[in-house]
Amino acid sequence: MELLLRFKKTTQNLFKGSQRGANIKKNIVGSLMIKGFSILTQLILVPLTLGYLNTDLYGIWLTVSSILLWLGFFDIGFTLGLRNKLSEALANGDILRGRKLVSTTYAIMLVIFVPLCLVLEFIVPLINWSTLLNVPIAYNATISQVMQVLVISFCLQMVLNVLSTVLTSFQKVALSGVFPVVGNFLSVIVIYILTKTTEPSMLNLALTVSYLPIIVLAVCSLYMFRHSLSSVSPRIKCVDFSLVKDLFSLGVKFFIIQIQMLVMYQATNILISNVSSPADVTAYNIAYRYIGTAMMLFTLVIGPLWPAFTEAYTKSDFGWMQNTYKKMARLYRWVALLIVAMVACSPVVYRLWIGRVDVVPFSMSVMVGVYMLSSSWDSLQVNLINGIGKIKLQSYVTLLGLFLHIPLSLFLGKYIGALGVVTSMLAINLTYATFFTIQINKIINKKATGIWNK
Repeated sequence: MELLLRFKKTTQNLFKGSQRGANIKKNIVGSLMIKGFSILTQLILVPLTLGYLNTDLYGIWLTVSSILLWLGFFDIGFTLGLRNKLSEALANGDILRGRKLVSTTYAIMLVIFVPLCLVLEFIVPLINWSTLLNVPIAYNATISQVMQVLVISFCLQMVLNVLSTVLTSFQKVALSGVFPVVGNFLSVIVIYILTKTTEPSMLNLALTVSYLPIIVLAVCSLYMFRHSLSSVSPRIKCVDFSLVKDLFSLGVKFFIIQIQMLVMYQATNILISNVSSPADVTAYNIAYRYIGTAMMLFTLVIGPLWPAFTEAYTKSDFGWMQNTYKKMARLYRWVALLIVAMVACSPVVYRLWIGRVDVVPFSMSVMVGVYMLSSSWDSLQVNLINGIGKIKLQSYVTLLGLFLHIPLSLFLGKYIGALGVVTSMLAINLTYATFFTIQINKIINKKATGIWNK
Protein backbone atom coordinates (compact mmCIF):
# COMPACT_ATOMS: atom_id res chain seq x y z
CA MET A 1 0.00 0.00 0.00
CA GLU A 2 2.83 2.37 0.86
CA LEU A 3 4.43 1.73 -2.54
CA LEU A 4 1.15 2.53 -4.29
CA LEU A 5 0.77 5.76 -2.34
CA ARG A 6 4.32 6.80 -3.18
CA PHE A 7 3.74 6.03 -6.85
CA LYS A 8 0.52 8.05 -6.82
CA LYS A 9 2.30 10.98 -5.17
CA THR A 10 5.11 10.82 -7.74
CA THR A 11 2.76 10.87 -10.71
CA GLN A 12 0.50 13.57 -9.26
CA ASN A 13 3.42 15.92 -8.66
CA LEU A 14 5.33 15.35 -11.87
CA PHE A 15 4.50 18.75 -13.30
CA LYS A 16 3.18 21.77 -11.47
CA GLY A 17 2.93 25.47 -12.06
CA SER A 18 3.56 26.55 -15.63
CA GLN A 19 1.31 26.46 -18.68
CA ARG A 20 3.90 24.23 -20.28
CA GLY A 21 3.49 21.78 -17.41
CA ALA A 22 -0.29 21.94 -17.72
CA ASN A 23 -0.06 21.08 -21.42
CA ILE A 24 2.17 18.13 -20.62
CA LYS A 25 -0.27 16.83 -18.00
CA LYS A 26 -3.17 17.02 -20.44
CA ASN A 27 -1.15 15.17 -23.07
CA ILE A 28 -0.04 12.49 -20.61
CA VAL A 29 -3.59 11.83 -19.39
CA GLY A 30 -4.95 11.85 -22.92
CA SER A 31 -2.13 9.65 -24.21
CA LEU A 32 -2.61 7.14 -21.41
CA MET A 33 -6.30 6.83 -22.21
CA ILE A 34 -5.66 6.53 -25.94
CA LYS A 35 -2.73 4.18 -25.59
CA GLY A 36 -4.60 2.08 -23.07
CA PHE A 37 -7.21 1.42 -25.71
CA SER A 38 -4.41 0.89 -28.25
CA ILE A 39 -2.73 -1.70 -26.03
CA LEU A 40 -6.03 -3.51 -25.60
CA THR A 41 -6.49 -3.49 -29.36
CA GLN A 42 -2.97 -4.82 -29.95
CA LEU A 43 -3.43 -7.53 -27.33
CA ILE A 44 -6.57 -8.66 -29.14
CA LEU A 45 -4.91 -8.32 -32.55
CA VAL A 46 -1.98 -10.67 -31.80
CA PRO A 47 -3.95 -13.86 -30.96
CA LEU A 48 -6.56 -12.94 -33.58
CA THR A 49 -3.93 -12.64 -36.31
CA LEU A 50 -2.01 -15.67 -35.02
CA GLY A 51 -5.24 -17.66 -35.12
CA TYR A 52 -6.09 -16.42 -38.62
CA LEU A 53 -2.68 -17.47 -39.94
CA ASN A 54 -0.36 -19.87 -38.09
CA THR A 55 2.96 -19.57 -36.24
CA ASP A 56 5.14 -19.74 -39.38
CA LEU A 57 2.88 -17.54 -41.53
CA TYR A 58 2.58 -15.03 -38.69
CA GLY A 59 6.37 -14.92 -38.39
CA ILE A 60 6.66 -14.34 -42.15
CA TRP A 61 4.01 -11.60 -41.93
CA LEU A 62 5.89 -9.82 -39.15
CA THR A 63 9.13 -10.00 -41.11
CA VAL A 64 7.55 -8.79 -44.36
CA SER A 65 5.64 -5.93 -42.74
CA SER A 66 8.74 -4.75 -40.87
CA ILE A 67 10.60 -4.34 -44.17
CA LEU A 68 8.12 -1.67 -45.26
CA LEU A 69 9.00 0.44 -42.25
CA TRP A 70 12.37 0.92 -43.92
CA LEU A 71 10.68 3.26 -46.37
CA GLY A 72 9.93 5.66 -43.54
CA PHE A 73 13.58 6.59 -43.37
CA PHE A 74 13.60 7.97 -46.92
CA ASP A 75 12.07 11.22 -45.66
CA ILE A 76 15.67 11.99 -44.59
CA GLY A 77 14.39 13.19 -41.23
CA PHE A 78 12.32 16.04 -42.70
CA THR A 79 9.30 15.38 -40.47
CA LEU A 80 11.48 15.32 -37.36
CA GLY A 81 13.16 18.49 -38.55
CA LEU A 82 9.69 20.00 -38.98
CA ARG A 83 8.78 19.04 -35.40
CA ASN A 84 11.58 21.16 -33.96
CA LYS A 85 11.46 24.05 -36.44
CA LEU A 86 7.66 24.38 -36.24
CA SER A 87 7.81 24.26 -32.41
CA GLU A 88 10.38 27.08 -32.51
CA ALA A 89 8.23 29.15 -34.90
CA LEU A 90 5.17 28.72 -32.68
CA ALA A 91 7.16 29.60 -29.56
CA ASN A 92 8.23 32.84 -31.30
CA GLY A 93 4.69 33.55 -32.59
CA ASP A 94 5.74 33.35 -36.27
CA ILE A 95 2.62 31.74 -37.77
CA LEU A 96 3.49 32.59 -41.39
CA ARG A 97 6.81 30.75 -41.08
CA GLY A 98 4.92 27.86 -39.53
CA ARG A 99 2.56 27.63 -42.52
CA LYS A 100 5.52 27.74 -44.91
CA LEU A 101 7.30 24.98 -43.00
CA VAL A 102 4.21 22.74 -43.11
CA SER A 103 3.51 23.42 -46.79
CA THR A 104 7.13 22.81 -47.76
CA THR A 105 7.31 19.56 -45.80
CA TYR A 106 4.22 18.19 -47.56
CA ALA A 107 5.76 19.13 -50.92
CA ILE A 108 9.04 17.43 -50.04
CA MET A 109 7.26 14.25 -48.93
CA LEU A 110 5.36 14.07 -52.22
CA VAL A 111 8.56 14.62 -54.21
CA ILE A 112 10.24 11.78 -52.30
CA PHE A 113 7.50 9.18 -52.00
CA VAL A 114 5.62 9.33 -55.31
CA PRO A 115 8.71 8.39 -57.40
CA LEU A 116 9.87 5.94 -54.73
CA CYS A 117 6.52 4.17 -54.81
CA LEU A 118 6.65 3.79 -58.60
CA VAL A 119 10.20 2.44 -58.54
CA LEU A 120 9.51 -0.07 -55.77
CA GLU A 121 6.33 -1.35 -57.42
CA PHE A 122 8.53 -2.29 -60.38
CA ILE A 123 11.35 -3.81 -58.30
CA VAL A 124 9.34 -5.89 -55.78
CA PRO A 125 8.28 -8.69 -58.21
CA LEU A 126 11.92 -9.15 -59.29
CA ILE A 127 13.14 -10.04 -55.76
CA ASN A 128 13.50 -13.67 -54.63
CA TRP A 129 11.73 -13.25 -51.30
CA SER A 130 11.96 -16.89 -50.26
CA THR A 131 15.77 -16.72 -50.29
CA LEU A 132 15.94 -13.31 -48.65
CA LEU A 133 13.65 -14.26 -45.75
CA ASN A 134 14.71 -17.91 -45.44
CA VAL A 135 11.17 -19.25 -46.06
CA PRO A 136 9.78 -21.96 -48.39
CA ILE A 137 9.72 -20.98 -52.07
CA ALA A 138 5.96 -21.65 -52.16
CA TYR A 139 5.44 -18.34 -50.34
CA ASN A 140 7.39 -16.25 -52.86
CA ALA A 141 4.46 -15.14 -55.06
CA THR A 142 2.26 -14.30 -52.06
CA ILE A 143 4.98 -12.29 -50.37
CA SER A 144 5.55 -10.34 -53.59
CA GLN A 145 1.84 -9.44 -53.81
CA VAL A 146 1.75 -8.44 -50.14
CA MET A 147 4.82 -6.24 -50.56
CA GLN A 148 3.26 -4.40 -53.51
CA VAL A 149 0.15 -3.67 -51.45
CA LEU A 150 2.22 -2.48 -48.50
CA VAL A 151 4.48 -0.28 -50.62
CA ILE A 152 1.55 1.81 -51.86
CA SER A 153 -0.07 2.06 -48.45
CA PHE A 154 3.11 3.00 -46.68
CA CYS A 155 4.05 5.72 -49.15
CA LEU A 156 0.60 7.23 -48.70
CA GLN A 157 0.95 7.00 -44.95
CA MET A 158 4.32 8.77 -44.95
CA VAL A 159 2.80 11.79 -46.69
CA LEU A 160 -0.30 11.86 -44.50
CA ASN A 161 1.69 11.41 -41.27
CA VAL A 162 2.87 15.03 -41.50
CA LEU A 163 -0.37 15.80 -39.65
CA SER A 164 0.90 13.94 -36.57
CA THR A 165 4.11 15.99 -36.58
CA VAL A 166 2.14 19.24 -36.81
CA LEU A 167 -0.06 18.25 -33.86
CA THR A 168 3.01 17.34 -31.82
CA SER A 169 4.53 20.78 -32.51
CA PHE A 170 1.32 22.33 -31.19
CA GLN A 171 1.89 20.21 -28.04
CA LYS A 172 -1.12 18.05 -28.88
CA VAL A 173 0.77 14.78 -28.65
CA ALA A 174 -2.20 12.82 -27.31
CA LEU A 175 -4.41 13.83 -30.22
CA SER A 176 -1.78 12.72 -32.73
CA GLY A 177 -2.02 9.22 -31.26
CA VAL A 178 -5.76 8.87 -31.91
CA PHE A 179 -5.49 8.10 -35.63
CA PRO A 180 -3.58 4.78 -35.52
CA VAL A 181 -5.76 3.62 -32.62
CA VAL A 182 -8.95 4.14 -34.60
CA GLY A 183 -7.36 2.47 -37.64
CA ASN A 184 -6.23 -0.53 -35.60
CA PHE A 185 -9.63 -0.87 -33.95
CA LEU A 186 -11.30 -1.02 -37.37
CA SER A 187 -8.66 -3.55 -38.44
CA VAL A 188 -9.54 -5.81 -35.49
CA ILE A 189 -13.18 -5.81 -36.53
CA VAL A 190 -12.39 -6.64 -40.16
CA ILE A 191 -9.83 -9.34 -39.26
CA TYR A 192 -12.36 -10.96 -36.94
CA ILE A 193 -14.80 -11.07 -39.86
CA LEU A 194 -12.07 -12.56 -42.06
CA THR A 195 -11.43 -15.36 -39.55
CA LYS A 196 -15.08 -16.34 -39.87
CA THR A 197 -15.51 -15.97 -43.62
CA THR A 198 -12.20 -16.61 -45.45
CA GLU A 199 -9.21 -18.94 -45.54
CA PRO A 200 -5.87 -17.72 -44.08
CA SER A 201 -4.45 -15.04 -46.38
CA MET A 202 -1.54 -12.67 -45.85
CA LEU A 203 -2.86 -10.57 -48.74
CA ASN A 204 -6.22 -9.99 -47.05
CA LEU A 205 -4.41 -9.23 -43.81
CA ALA A 206 -2.16 -6.70 -45.56
CA LEU A 207 -5.09 -4.90 -47.19
CA THR A 208 -6.92 -4.67 -43.88
CA VAL A 209 -4.06 -3.62 -41.62
CA SER A 210 -2.52 -1.09 -44.03
CA TYR A 211 -5.39 0.74 -45.69
CA LEU A 212 -7.87 1.30 -42.88
CA PRO A 213 -5.43 3.54 -40.90
CA ILE A 214 -4.74 5.51 -44.11
CA ILE A 215 -8.42 6.24 -44.64
CA VAL A 216 -8.72 7.46 -41.03
CA LEU A 217 -5.62 9.67 -41.39
CA ALA A 218 -6.80 11.18 -44.69
CA VAL A 219 -10.24 12.10 -43.34
CA CYS A 220 -8.76 13.61 -40.16
CA SER A 221 -6.21 15.63 -42.16
CA LEU A 222 -8.92 17.23 -44.29
CA TYR A 223 -10.99 18.06 -41.22
CA MET A 224 -8.27 19.41 -38.93
CA PHE A 225 -6.53 21.60 -41.48
CA ARG A 226 -9.89 23.25 -42.12
CA HIS A 227 -10.56 23.84 -38.43
CA SER A 228 -8.15 23.72 -35.45
CA LEU A 229 -4.99 23.74 -37.58
CA SER A 230 -6.20 26.20 -40.21
CA SER A 231 -3.52 28.75 -39.23
CA VAL A 232 -0.78 26.47 -40.62
CA SER A 233 -2.78 24.51 -43.20
CA PRO A 234 -0.68 23.69 -46.27
CA ARG A 235 -0.98 25.96 -49.32
CA ILE A 236 0.75 25.59 -52.67
CA LYS A 237 1.66 29.28 -52.69
CA CYS A 238 3.34 28.86 -49.29
CA VAL A 239 5.73 26.16 -50.48
CA ASP A 240 9.18 27.68 -50.02
CA PHE A 241 12.04 25.43 -51.05
CA SER A 242 14.51 27.86 -49.51
CA LEU A 243 13.36 26.34 -46.20
CA VAL A 244 14.60 22.92 -47.29
CA LYS A 245 18.09 23.78 -46.07
CA ASP A 246 16.69 24.78 -42.68
CA LEU A 247 14.70 21.56 -42.40
CA PHE A 248 17.48 19.46 -43.87
CA SER A 249 20.27 20.80 -41.62
CA LEU A 250 18.53 19.28 -38.64
CA GLY A 251 16.73 16.58 -40.61
CA VAL A 252 19.90 15.00 -42.02
CA LYS A 253 21.16 14.40 -38.48
CA PHE A 254 17.86 12.78 -37.60
CA PHE A 255 18.20 10.76 -40.82
CA ILE A 256 21.52 9.27 -39.69
CA ILE A 257 19.92 8.39 -36.37
CA GLN A 258 16.91 6.90 -38.16
CA ILE A 259 19.11 4.72 -40.35
CA GLN A 260 20.64 3.29 -37.20
CA MET A 261 17.15 2.67 -35.82
CA LEU A 262 16.32 0.90 -39.06
CA VAL A 263 19.26 -1.45 -38.63
CA MET A 264 18.78 -1.87 -34.89
CA TYR A 265 15.05 -2.46 -34.80
CA GLN A 266 13.55 -3.14 -38.20
CA ALA A 267 16.29 -5.55 -39.31
CA THR A 268 15.81 -7.57 -36.12
CA ASN A 269 13.04 -9.76 -37.53
CA ILE A 270 15.08 -10.53 -40.64
CA LEU A 271 18.19 -11.31 -38.57
CA ILE A 272 16.28 -13.64 -36.25
CA SER A 273 14.66 -15.36 -39.21
CA ASN A 274 18.08 -15.96 -40.75
CA VAL A 275 20.00 -17.09 -37.66
CA SER A 276 17.09 -19.14 -36.36
CA SER A 277 13.57 -19.44 -37.86
CA PRO A 278 10.27 -17.58 -38.44
CA ALA A 279 8.97 -19.29 -35.29
CA ASP A 280 11.55 -17.39 -33.21
CA VAL A 281 10.47 -14.17 -34.94
CA THR A 282 7.03 -14.86 -33.51
CA ALA A 283 8.49 -15.56 -30.04
CA TYR A 284 10.52 -12.35 -30.05
CA ASN A 285 7.61 -10.19 -31.21
CA ILE A 286 5.16 -11.61 -28.68
CA ALA A 287 7.65 -11.00 -25.85
CA TYR A 288 8.44 -7.55 -27.23
CA ARG A 289 4.78 -6.56 -27.43
CA TYR A 290 4.00 -7.81 -23.95
CA ILE A 291 7.02 -6.48 -22.03
CA GLY A 292 7.22 -3.47 -24.32
CA THR A 293 3.92 -2.33 -22.85
CA ALA A 294 5.83 -0.95 -19.86
CA MET A 295 8.17 1.00 -22.09
CA MET A 296 5.20 2.17 -24.14
CA LEU A 297 3.59 3.65 -21.04
CA PHE A 298 6.84 5.41 -20.18
CA THR A 299 7.16 6.86 -23.68
CA LEU A 300 3.63 8.20 -23.36
CA VAL A 301 4.79 10.26 -20.39
CA ILE A 302 8.03 11.46 -21.97
CA GLY A 303 6.56 11.99 -25.46
CA PRO A 304 5.10 15.46 -24.72
CA LEU A 305 8.50 16.53 -23.36
CA TRP A 306 10.00 16.79 -26.86
CA PRO A 307 8.09 19.93 -27.96
CA ALA A 308 8.05 21.21 -24.37
CA PHE A 309 11.85 21.03 -24.15
CA THR A 310 12.09 22.76 -27.54
CA GLU A 311 10.04 25.65 -26.14
CA ALA A 312 11.88 25.67 -22.79
CA TYR A 313 15.32 25.69 -24.42
CA THR A 314 14.25 28.44 -26.86
CA LYS A 315 13.24 30.53 -23.82
CA SER A 316 16.33 29.46 -21.76
CA ASP A 317 14.18 27.96 -18.99
CA PHE A 318 16.91 25.69 -17.58
CA GLY A 319 15.35 25.49 -14.12
CA TRP A 320 12.23 23.87 -15.51
CA MET A 321 14.27 21.41 -17.58
CA GLN A 322 16.38 20.36 -14.58
CA ASN A 323 13.34 19.84 -12.37
CA THR A 324 11.48 17.86 -15.03
CA TYR A 325 14.48 15.61 -15.70
CA LYS A 326 14.77 14.71 -12.01
CA LYS A 327 11.09 13.79 -11.86
CA MET A 328 11.37 11.64 -14.95
CA ALA A 329 14.39 9.83 -13.51
CA ARG A 330 12.32 8.99 -10.42
CA LEU A 331 9.45 7.77 -12.56
CA TYR A 332 11.83 5.48 -14.48
CA ARG A 333 12.48 3.49 -11.28
CA TRP A 334 8.81 2.49 -11.18
CA VAL A 335 8.94 1.50 -14.84
CA ALA A 336 11.98 -0.69 -14.12
CA LEU A 337 10.12 -2.46 -11.30
CA LEU A 338 7.14 -3.00 -13.62
CA ILE A 339 9.35 -4.58 -16.30
CA VAL A 340 10.90 -6.99 -13.78
CA ALA A 341 7.45 -8.00 -12.55
CA MET A 342 6.17 -8.51 -16.11
CA VAL A 343 9.07 -10.82 -16.95
CA ALA A 344 8.46 -12.87 -13.79
CA CYS A 345 4.77 -13.24 -14.66
CA SER A 346 5.29 -13.81 -18.39
CA PRO A 347 4.53 -17.59 -18.51
CA VAL A 348 1.17 -17.05 -16.85
CA VAL A 349 0.37 -14.07 -19.08
CA TYR A 350 1.25 -15.98 -22.27
CA ARG A 351 -1.00 -18.85 -21.23
CA LEU A 352 -3.93 -16.48 -20.64
CA TRP A 353 -3.17 -14.28 -23.67
CA ILE A 354 -2.41 -16.70 -26.51
CA GLY A 355 -3.37 -19.98 -24.85
CA ARG A 356 0.18 -21.41 -24.98
CA VAL A 357 3.41 -21.06 -23.02
CA ASP A 358 5.80 -22.91 -25.34
CA VAL A 359 5.61 -20.22 -28.07
CA VAL A 360 7.90 -17.90 -26.09
CA PRO A 361 10.87 -19.40 -24.18
CA PHE A 362 11.42 -17.80 -20.75
CA SER A 363 14.99 -16.97 -21.77
CA MET A 364 13.60 -14.78 -24.57
CA SER A 365 11.33 -12.96 -22.12
CA VAL A 366 14.26 -12.32 -19.76
CA MET A 367 16.50 -11.00 -22.53
CA VAL A 368 13.78 -8.76 -23.95
CA GLY A 369 13.08 -7.49 -20.42
CA VAL A 370 16.72 -6.53 -19.83
CA TYR A 371 16.79 -4.83 -23.21
CA MET A 372 13.62 -2.89 -22.30
CA LEU A 373 15.27 -1.65 -19.11
CA SER A 374 18.15 -0.12 -21.06
CA SER A 375 15.97 1.10 -23.92
CA SER A 376 13.52 2.91 -21.62
CA TRP A 377 16.30 4.87 -19.94
CA ASP A 378 17.92 5.63 -23.29
CA SER A 379 14.57 6.84 -24.68
CA LEU A 380 14.28 9.42 -21.92
CA GLN A 381 17.70 10.90 -22.69
CA VAL A 382 17.18 10.86 -26.44
CA ASN A 383 13.72 12.41 -26.29
CA LEU A 384 14.96 15.40 -24.31
CA ILE A 385 18.10 15.82 -26.42
CA ASN A 386 16.01 15.71 -29.60
CA GLY A 387 13.72 18.40 -28.22
CA ILE A 388 16.68 20.64 -27.51
CA GLY A 389 18.07 19.90 -30.97
CA LYS A 390 21.66 19.13 -29.90
CA ILE A 391 21.91 15.89 -31.85
CA LYS A 392 25.31 16.01 -33.56
CA LEU A 393 26.85 13.68 -30.94
CA GLN A 394 23.86 11.37 -31.31
CA SER A 395 24.35 11.19 -35.08
CA TYR A 396 27.97 10.11 -34.51
CA VAL A 397 27.42 7.67 -31.65
CA THR A 398 24.56 5.88 -33.40
CA LEU A 399 26.92 4.99 -36.25
CA LEU A 400 28.16 2.33 -33.83
CA GLY A 401 24.83 0.55 -34.08
CA LEU A 402 24.67 1.07 -37.82
CA PHE A 403 27.93 -0.77 -38.46
CA LEU A 404 28.08 -3.26 -35.58
CA HIS A 405 24.57 -4.59 -35.06
CA ILE A 406 24.31 -6.88 -38.08
CA PRO A 407 27.78 -8.50 -37.83
CA LEU A 408 27.51 -8.77 -34.03
CA SER A 409 24.04 -10.34 -34.31
CA LEU A 410 25.21 -12.87 -36.90
CA PHE A 411 28.26 -13.74 -34.78
CA LEU A 412 26.30 -14.19 -31.55
CA GLY A 413 23.48 -15.87 -33.44
CA LYS A 414 25.81 -18.76 -34.36
CA TYR A 415 26.09 -19.63 -30.67
CA ILE A 416 22.82 -18.61 -29.01
CA GLY A 417 20.43 -18.18 -31.96
CA ALA A 418 17.72 -15.53 -31.70
CA LEU A 419 18.97 -14.46 -28.25
CA GLY A 420 22.19 -13.34 -29.91
CA VAL A 421 20.33 -10.71 -31.92
CA VAL A 422 18.68 -9.30 -28.79
CA THR A 423 22.01 -9.39 -26.95
CA SER A 424 23.56 -7.29 -29.71
CA MET A 425 20.76 -4.74 -29.36
CA LEU A 426 21.28 -4.62 -25.60
CA ALA A 427 25.05 -4.08 -25.78
CA ILE A 428 24.75 -1.26 -28.29
CA ASN A 429 21.86 0.38 -26.44
CA LEU A 430 23.79 0.45 -23.16
CA THR A 431 26.58 2.30 -24.95
CA TYR A 432 24.12 4.86 -26.27
CA ALA A 433 22.53 5.36 -22.85
CA THR A 434 25.93 6.12 -21.30
CA PHE A 435 26.82 8.84 -23.80
CA PHE A 436 23.38 10.45 -23.85
CA THR A 437 22.96 10.50 -20.06
CA ILE A 438 26.20 12.45 -19.82
CA GLN A 439 25.13 14.83 -22.59
CA ILE A 440 21.67 15.74 -21.29
CA ASN A 441 23.06 16.41 -17.82
CA LYS A 442 25.72 18.70 -19.28
CA ILE A 443 23.14 20.60 -21.36
CA ILE A 444 20.49 21.23 -18.69
CA ASN A 445 23.18 22.22 -16.17
CA LYS A 446 24.72 24.64 -18.70
CA LYS A 447 28.05 22.81 -18.71
CA ALA A 448 27.93 21.48 -22.28
CA THR A 449 30.74 22.54 -24.60
CA GLY A 450 32.13 21.30 -27.90
CA ILE A 451 30.46 18.21 -29.36
CA TRP A 452 28.23 17.89 -26.27
CA ASN A 453 26.53 21.18 -27.22
CA LYS A 454 26.06 20.76 -30.98
